[in-house]
Amino acid sequence: MLSPKVSVLVPVYNAAPYLKDTIGSVLSQTQTDFELILLDDASTDQSAEIIKSFTDPRIRYYHNQDNLGISPCRNRLMELARGEYLAVLDHDDVCTPDRLAVQTAFMDNHPDISICGSRFELFTQNPQIFILKRLIINAGWIWCHPASPDLNDALKGNVVMHPTAVFRKADIITHGLKYDSSYTPAEDYDIITQALCKGLKIANLPQILLRYNLHGNNCSLRRKQQMKDADRKIKKEIAAALNLQNYKPYPYWRVIFSKLRLKYFLKV
Repeated sequence: MLSPKVSVLVPVYNAAPYLKDTIGSVLSQTQTDFELILLDDASTDQSAEIIKSFTDPRIRYYHNQDNLGISPCRNRLMELARGEYLAVLDHDDVCTPDRLAVQTAFMDNHPDISICGSRFELFTQNPQIFILKRLIINAGWIWCHPASPDLNDALKGNVVMHPTAVFRKADIITHGLKYDSSYTPAEDYDIITQALCKGLKIANLPQILLRYNLHGNNCSLRRKQQMKDADRKIKKEIAAALNLQNYKPYPYWRVIFSKLRLKYFLKV
């Protein structure tokens, strides 16, 4: 069997309200040479049934008997992948139809780049979220990362929006990059930091290639304190790698204001 150009990797846990849209957005890609690998981490809702309702032969479905957590699942997905590129996607987000085509073309034309991210747009459909807040979220807010980030940029916060990331699999294997459970729920920030510390190059494209579902039950919102603790730990390690003697944490509100923009004021 020929290997696909790209493997789309989706860890799944109790994602029944979002899975149809997420899977549908992958199956609707203009780049058709892909496999979609879904790993269900012992969900207790209807996630398995929803996945099995899709009959596309490009879907590969796996199920954990016990709940292992996000980092082991992400590592297992990378092991299962057969593609040249590994496209990360969370179980509640939605790709634009051209996401895989744009990012794989960029990676093909830039063999020095190991990880490619993009801009993304916030949205919510949760009726339980106060209507004014829904209107604000859906107003066209775009998250923008540096085009060519380095460790100094990473000291301020994660430099790639993880569910927009595409990894060059050969570089992941060569440099032994893995997700580390001790950094969960900031395991994405850690693996990007690992890549930068090993000298790998990262690029963020100016296109909006993902819609991020801010539904209120996102992991970053549910596990705020763990996120802050892991984030602080990673920043201290980056500061040590940069030999900074008097490092002071970069305020998160400054990160927000430096990266969040309204679509109407961006060239996209």
